[in-house]
Amino acid sequence: MKISDMKVQVIKRDLEDLRGVDLSHRGISFIGHMAEVPIVRIFTDEGIEGTSCGRGGVLLAQYLASLKPLLVGENPLYTERIWQKMHQMNRVLHCPQPTLGPVDVALWDIVGKVANLPLYRLMGAYRDKIRAYASSAQYKSVQTYIEQAQECKRRGFTAYKLHVSGIPSEDLEVCRAVRRALGDDMILMHDPVGLYNHEQALVVGRELEKLNFYWYEEPIQDTDMDGLIRLCNALDIPIAALEVLPGGLYTRAQYLSRGAVDMVRSDSCYNGGITPLKKIASLAEAFNINCEIHCCPNPWMNAANLHVMCSIKNCEFYEWMVPEAIWDFGVKESITLDGDGYVHVPNKPGLGLETDWEYIDSHTIATF
Repeated sequence: MKISDMKVQVIKRDLEDLRGVDLSHRGISFIGHMAEVPIVRIFTDEGIEGTSCGRGGVLLAQYLASLKPLLVGENPLYTERIWQKMHQMNRVLHCPQPTLGPVDVALWDIVGKVANLPLYRLMGAYRDKIRAYASSAQYKSVQTYIEQAQECKRRGFTAYKLHVSGIPSEDLEVCRAVRRALGDDMILMHDPVGLYNHEQALVVGRELEKLNFYWYEEPIQDTDMDGLIRLCNALDIPIAALEVLPGGLYTRAQYLSRGAVDMVRSDSCYNGGITPLKKIASLAEAFNINCEIHCCPNPWMNAANLHVMCSIKNCEFYEWMVPEAIWDFGVKESITLDGDGYVHVPNKPGLGLETDWEYIDSHTIATF
């Protein structure tokens, strides 16, 4: 079997369902950035096709297309060989960090289809489902957080993560209000997306401990290793970080050896695909800590993450973004959540998703 072609279709989503949702960072909205989505298709000479998705619109699609000469003629089952080849050649291609992931995931989709197995079983299954936490957008109103968290609790979620403004006084007001509204039986996490300085992070962390928050995610920038070490030493609440740390597997080894995190954050999109994500999870397991896997704003990469989660032991939660319109599009049957707050991994071969090509083709604005 050989790879015969790769195609990238950029679709433009209708984001009317997201009006009123503050998808922003320091006041800069990235709804427009989410509207254009590159869909990756890898074809083989035996008619088996792999599909995945990136983020970054036409710009990322151009980088993805630059990898095509590295793929055509290769055996798609040699995922490790191809990933190493792309990783090494990126020294001269200078593709952004999220570029390799969609290609690697599409290759794994082919591997699963050839084996006629869902990926988590192909990789060695540990479970068939995993508990989910609802992951909020950023909102201007404290009441909006309360109402959304209460609705998530009614739906069966047992955990809720707050994405906040990055202004400590405002963030703590939200955290206290949500804890009061939900009671002590709901697991809560806090994610200021790296916006605090070290002093702010320490003050907020001590208050989160009083509120019995479960973890404290990316309180400062991932690149601040010394700052993370100081926070881990000063606080009892677990520090979860490294989601967007450059260097993937290789830089995480340095952070873990220095005790810079209590939990590793990673995913198949930002960190190069399923191939390195499995290695990152194994590296974390060697240090006896969890690899809590980040979500993506599309169903294909979320499915890839979920298959990895169900093939490893050291991951406790699936991140479920609310509202679902952020990520649920372009497939005929999506990832499912049961009434007890568990996400069930797709059981069809490969990623286990059936792409809605009528939707994809009707929303395509560019092809590479």
